[in-house]
Amino acid sequence: MERKNKVIRAIAVIGILTLVTLTVLPGCNFIGQADPDDAGTTLGDASDMANGDSLQQCCPICSSTDIAGPDAEGYFTCNACGQKWTQDDSTIDVIGDDGNVVTQLDPSAGYVSGGSSSSGGSSSSGGISNMGGSSSSGGSSTGGSSTGGSSSTGGSSGSTGNTTTTTTKSTDEILNDYLEDLKASAERFSESITIKEDEDYITVESVDGTDTGLFGFKYSKKDKCFVTAENAWQRNFGYNEVYDASAPVIAITYDTMRVKFNYGGLEWMIQYWKGQYGMVMIGAEIGVYNRPENAVAGTHYECADDETKLLQSMDVYRRESSTSNKFKKIFSRSQSNTWWCTGFIPGTLGAGRYNVTAEETATLRVDSKLTLKTPEMAQAFIQGLKEVDLIYHNSPNVTRGVTFREMTSVEEYEKFSYNAMYLLEEDGVTVRVCWR
Repeated sequence: MERKNKVIRAIAVIGILTLVTLTVLPGCNFIGQADPDDAGTTLGDASDMANGDSLQQCCPICSSTDIAGPDAEGYFTCNACGQKWTQDDSTIDVIGDDGNVVTQLDPSAGYVSGGSSSSGGSSSSGGISNMGGSSSSGGSSTGGSSTGGSSSTGGSSGSTGNTTTTTTKSTDEILNDYLEDLKASAERFSESITIKEDEDYITVESVDGTDTGLFGFKYSKKDKCFVTAENAWQRNFGYNEVYDASAPVIAITYDTMRVKFNYGGLEWMIQYWKGQYGMVMIGAEIGVYNRPENAVAGTHYECADDETKLLQSMDVYRRESSTSNKFKKIFSRSQSNTWWCTGFIPGTLGAGRYNVTAEETATLRVDSKLTLKTPEMAQAFIQGLKEVDLIYHNSPNVTRGVTFREMTSVEEYEKFSYNAMYLLEEDGVTVRVCWR
């Protein structure tokens, strides 16, 4: 039993990590993007300025280069705006009228581009040197040594002696920064969620206590499949036929049928799906939707609210082989009062293919059970089911004909395996629907 529990946890963790990876990666800085920590310029030494670039000290407030200092107390003063500050290699302290520090700035705020330098040039007050001449390999010159590169030759500096330059990161450094950023993003994400496990599900703890799952999904330990949470984000968007048409773009290929009927002042639609999801999952869905009667809403329906959701369950089967007419159960969804009954397990109907064919989705068979509110509602649903004559496959957009046969008893229903059949159970409100 302990081994089985470990396997279940491993499957759940793999699924959750897959969802986390797909969510975290699009928000990360990829190789070649600027590192936000490298904006502007950075403090360097004289050898960094060998290419002739230079920076000039300026007021960190108004950017004027008309500045004086440092004075005996180490203060710089802007002759343009009158601001005072002190600075070193790590920070700029802006001084208020009362002599106290009012704010701290990055050192790059105190420098502006000084243009190309000239040999032997001197810097402005504040001590930022312009770089000039060159030396031979291994030679030295005033201001330091170089190895085949340029060095300062005769350039004089002011009292601070600081120099600045813009650095360019190597590919290895960029890659390392990217990996560190990805790691930090994953850590922030993991800290923002709390994994929650009870006897039924592995999910995450919602901030407001609702059943939102992780990106709308959780793992059912009882049914051994991934399912959608009751308050998944998808519930806010209702249903529209555009969703079915666009699903193949994200590698979701399925068969679907829609049962429509009127009851209790509402137009109802119960939609069924089965197929391959994202090249890595196979599964099935049953969605409950409604809208006011005579609503002018095209194909759009709202998801059933807590008052109109229904008791649902399903068993999902797969044909044993391409030449066999026998089907093997691959998972079940236990009965629950929900607007969206779903189940997904790892697998594929067409290995390595982005979309699969109608012949491949037809290898799945779904036997579902739906409990309606009243016998009248059950009869309205059955009438809508009888009017279904097509099953739609969304990529390519093709259809195949279907006719639902009525079975008169549980024994008869379970004896036959017609492509489409239904049974109204003795309670008068529960309808079983089998289709492939």
